[in-house]
Amino acid sequence: MSSINNMQDTSTPKRRRFGNTKIVRPTQTLENNVIENYSPIRPQILKNEMDIERCSSPDLPCNQVEFLCDSGNNSTSSDIPCSPEVLQTQGNQWASLDVSTSKINEIYDKNTKNPINRVILEEIEDISDDMFHSKLEQSVYNHEEKFKSEIEESFNVINESIVNMNEVMKNRSSLFETKDSFLLDIKESGIEAPQTSTNQNKKITKENNVPSNSFYGLPMITKGLFKSYRNIEKFYDWQEECLNLDAIRERRNLIYALPTSGGKTLVAEVLMLREVLNRKKNALFILPFVAIVQEKIWALSPFAVQLDFLVEEYAAGKGHIPPKKRRKKNSIYVATIEKGLALVRSLVELNRLHEIGLIVVDELHLIGEKGRGGTLEMLLSTVIFTNQDIQIVGMSATIGNLHEIAQFLRAEVFQRQFRPVELAEYVKLGNMLHRIQWGEGVEVVPDRELTYDYSAAAVALDPDLLGGLVSEVVPRGSCLVFCPTKRNCENVAALLCKLQRREMASHRVAERQALCNGLRAEGASAELCRAARCGVAFHHAGLASDERVMLEHAFRSGVISVLCCTSTLAAGVNLPAQRVIVRAPLVGREFISLGAYRQMVGRAGRAGVCDTGESIIICNDREWPQLRAVLQGGLSPARSMLRGCINSLVLSAVALGLATCRPELRRLLRCTLLAVTEDDTSMKTLCDDSLRSLLKTGALEVTQRKQEGNDESLINSSNCYVYNDTLLSVSKLGRAAIKGCMELSAARQLIQDMETASRGLVLMGSLHLLYLVTPHDADVIVRPDYRHYYNLYCNLDEEGVQTAKILGITEVNAVKMVTGKAITVLHTPRHGSICHDVIIVLRLLCPQVE
Repeated sequence: MSSINNMQDTSTPKRRRFGNTKIVRPTQTLENNVIENYSPIRPQILKNEMDIERCSSPDLPCNQVEFLCDSGNNSTSSDIPCSPEVLQTQGNQWASLDVSTSKINEIYDKNTKNPINRVILEEIEDISDDMFHSKLEQSVYNHEEKFKSEIEESFNVINESIVNMNEVMKNRSSLFETKDSFLLDIKESGIEAPQTSTNQNKKITKENNVPSNSFYGLPMITKGLFKSYRNIEKFYDWQEECLNLDAIRERRNLIYALPTSGGKTLVAEVLMLREVLNRKKNALFILPFVAIVQEKIWALSPFAVQLDFLVEEYAAGKGHIPPKKRRKKNSIYVATIEKGLALVRSLVELNRLHEIGLIVVDELHLIGEKGRGGTLEMLLSTVIFTNQDIQIVGMSATIGNLHEIAQFLRAEVFQRQFRPVELAEYVKLGNMLHRIQWGEGVEVVPDRELTYDYSAAAVALDPDLLGGLVSEVVPRGSCLVFCPTKRNCENVAALLCKLQRREMASHRVAERQALCNGLRAEGASAELCRAARCGVAFHHAGLASDERVMLEHAFRSGVISVLCCTSTLAAGVNLPAQRVIVRAPLVGREFISLGAYRQMVGRAGRAGVCDTGESIIICNDREWPQLRAVLQGGLSPARSMLRGCINSLVLSAVALGLATCRPELRRLLRCTLLAVTEDDTSMKTLCDDSLRSLLKTGALEVTQRKQEGNDESLINSSNCYVYNDTLLSVSKLGRAAIKGCMELSAARQLIQDMETASRGLVLMGSLHLLYLVTPHDADVIVRPDYRHYYNLYCNLDEEGVQTAKILGITEVNAVKMVTGKAITVLHTPRHGSICHDVIIVLRLLCPQVE
């Protein structure tokens, strides 16, 4: 307390120094009798008690002095607007300080008798010195006498806080917050009592740390962000209902299903923002395609910048595995299914899975898709088995067995039939357009006959009247044309360019030309540039990523009026249109399903884009009975695809230490979607078959038994006995497959290829190296013309012949391929048959040949 008893030792506070600005320095010590006789109700000032050395700068309120000194501004007080209650004065400034000093001296005298309080007072010595010699000494010049009593009341509150020593020990920083508050909270009614914390006026719920005065449980700044970037001021009724569900408040798993364009993604975004802002946990957002991941990264970035969290992309070659551990900011990981599985496994391995509090899965029906469905099921099963209090939220518009998926995820179901924009669905049969009416079944009602001013040549070129259907909405509106294949997309785009009308050709010519120049600079094909100049484009997986992004932006802005695309665009890329035309009831070579149909037509008529939406599916008389059966049959169920990758699940569980013995592995398999439809006996058999297969291939190894004893339940694989208490471990091969996110068979084959190459790598060219790095599933859908490939083989150069020889491909084998005879070779083919090895080599030599 030496700084209080002897104010002569005042110096510039350590926390802030104001350059050349001088600090008020009293030259004489106040007499004790003056302090004792001073009345806080009627101040008494002894004028010549002190000699004050005044500041060189004009008198300003404390908060503005701090601003000017920190910024280096030398403006006068008249240049700065002050509160109407704060007036400047030059006399009698030390009265309130005298009172506060007397009060502190009294407190000091009373409390020094108590040894505990004496220690506490010594600890706040520096705080008091800073508090009474920085802010107060600068602010005494800025208040009128009529406010002195109110200032004294504020000091009394400060004194009370100092007396309450126990509270000081709990939170010593409260004094720093209190000392400035009476100056910073000046209002028109006067100076109010200080607050110990700037956040105490916000009522926080203990359950979710959500402010009571908030925007759907988020900070109020989020409302402005949704208004600015999404043009959203209020949510739909179903969205509010969903966000207020007991499952959401109590953090239970949830599946919500609504038609396409109903606003499902917005609810997911709110839940993820709540997770990173309120609960301070990371969130994982799983999307089906790379393009959708990139679009969502772009959409969430403004929120991340304003709300101080991170958005990290995990798609293609992007994403750090394992994710970087951050102390100050939380992240939303936006990932594809495959990258999401790798991310979850890396977190489990490092015991960091608890960092994730929420997993959101878009297009949940993909769990029933071949290949990727098994990957998604492994991811969700691993999360459920770890039981780390992670909430799982799934959404989809096309799930036929919601109750089974909900049982698998242990989730509640929220289902509504809401669509913000009315959708009119039509089917074109011949030249008649029929309206599809949904009820207990499906009925079609004739709507109108299609008649266009086609010439005879145009009718021969476009018998389905596709050009006329498109011209009804463009260029004023936009149109999506879904085609079965990539080649068909390009052909339809070329057709529409030939049939376009005058108003379409003269629409936004300069912008179309700029788009054409940009596509040409990216290396786009001449066909695409020619179509873009006409306001038409095609969109499929054969385009480069930059080309697709340019076309998507051009379609959203209206520069491109017609986009011919494959069904993959319907899976989530946000490209709404006024009219959607389904060129044929086919997806690839398969007949369309109801789920795929709803995904496509759901792109028609988005809120904020157009008032109504129309969809037209073109069908001939032969295909109509099958299409009608599809529309009436309902949504197909999403069945488990885990059987094809159950070995990968078992292997990863052992490698990550989640399950290292038979009972634990069986319990893991009971957490899968497959276990919902299979009985317990079948799941035990699957588990034992998987263990037997992994032991035979050398991916798993037996470590030891927990305890020796007789156990009749065992697996015998090549004299390797696995009991219920036998501990399992992963071999180097299995660990390499897990780290590389590869199937075990692919990892083993890659090792064999590398061993073969190490004995005889052909360095005459790049053919052998290209063969080694060719993806193992590159020949999945290949129907070769063996006679044509035999001719190519006969024309191989020396490099090609040497590469084929090392791989066991000879002229004899090529002849047998042409004649259809069986091929017997000692070489183990890489892709299952020697024919496929020949195909891979020849496709590398002549990639243009299909």
